[in-house]
Amino acid sequence: MTDTLSALLSRDPDRMWRASWEVIGTRDIEMLETLRSALPDIRRATADIELGGMIRPNRDALAHALDKVQTYRTWRCWCDDYPRLLAYNPAREEERGHATILSRVDSGWPTTYECACTACGTQFSVEEGEHHALWWKWTPRASRSTR
Repeated sequence: MTDTLSALLSRDPDRMWRASWEVIGTRDIEMLETLRSALPDIRRATADIELGGMIRPNRDALAHALDKVQTYRTWRCWCDDYPRLLAYNPAREEERGHATILSRVDSGWPTTYECACTACGTQFSVEEGEHHALWWKWTPRASRSTR
């Protein structure tokens, strides 16, 4: 059993929350497939756990992670997930090698970015915002190439 699966089944809210964010950030197909085969068990183990969260419910991260596990096979590219969640920091995605920041305009608020997916080349306009916490809204700009 992977550490991530173990954490999601642990019934420990902190471990489950950290594992959710690991799933959200991963492109590891082997991990996602392991979790996919265990989805019914994960859903049972997480159904009645209070995950907390002050600004955003931590359950939102878990729900997004489990949705990713269930649906990633239908995506054309990993970047299909960017517009679905306001948590993809362009700088972090660039550090991971998942995106390239083409430009950053920081003329007051909000900061905006132009980014490109390193896998398929799709370009995004990314607006950075804040309401108690930073968020990033990714909007595809260019049509994707077919893979």
